[in-house]
Amino acid sequence: MDCPKCGKKIGDNDNVCSNCGVVIKENVDNTKLSTKLFGKKNVKKNPLATSKLGKTEKLRSKFGMKHLKIILVVAAVLILIALIVTLVVSISSGKGRKLARNTAEYLGKTVAVAESKLDEHFKDKSAFSGLNKALEFDYVRESEDSVKVDGMTYPEWAVLVKVNKQQQIQSVKYCDFKLLKKDVRGVKCDKFINLERFDEGADYSKVNAEIDIDPYSISYSEKFVTYRYRYWFENDSGDQQQVVLDVSYDSDNHFLYYSSNMVYPENL
Repeated sequence: MDCPKCGKKIGDNDNVCSNCGVVIKENVDNTKLSTKLFGKKNVKKNPLATSKLGKTEKLRSKFGMKHLKIILVVAAVLILIALIVTLVVSISSGKGRKLARNTAEYLGKTVAVAESKLDEHFKDKSAFSGLNKALEFDYVRESEDSVKVDGMTYPEWAVLVKVNKQQQIQSVKYCDFKLLKKDVRGVKCDKFINLERFDEGADYSKVNAEIDIDPYSISYSEKFVTYRYRYWFENDSGDQQQVVLDVSYDSDNHFLYYSSNMVYPENL
């Protein structure tokens, strides 16, 4: 072969031109050499082992995905059930409160007129003995579902109507017994609810935001509406103090006055 530089004849196996000294080709393939000296040996894989491992991983993956899907489906079902229960309870409570508000529109009218307009039927006695003994009323419309409060059975909610001798509606009261289901004392609060800073005429929304709990009952009369709250808190002595809070508004939802009555155990 000819030298690529000087053109002189050299042997086919010569690495260097004897005439000009140019290097024709590397003596050793460095890449191959380093692989031989330091590289990992090529280990032939067992096709059967690889196949088995692949199947096992696939099975594990498939099994895991199945379980994951089942868990997700069960979780979704539980969440859906919880939402449905919450919605049903909310609708049930809302029905009683709405009925009380609508009945109050017929203050001064007879019960018969209210029943006809509202397409509702009021009874003169509750189906729950506890309600008959605990509260005064002439007519009642109540939930068929019941709750236990301090060992006594009450309807989840009730609308109580008081009338005069002419059967004209004098007052309408809504009671939500579910609020007392967990604790007859009412809702646990961090502190005593103080409404001293509100002047007469304050807007309902501002006062209600300060209270920040649901009312146990709402009483409607011709001149005002009174919201009653039952709650308890721990005082400075560490005692659990129960309170009944009554807040009254005029027909335009302007604040009138309030009273906080401390409740103490009887017959000690």
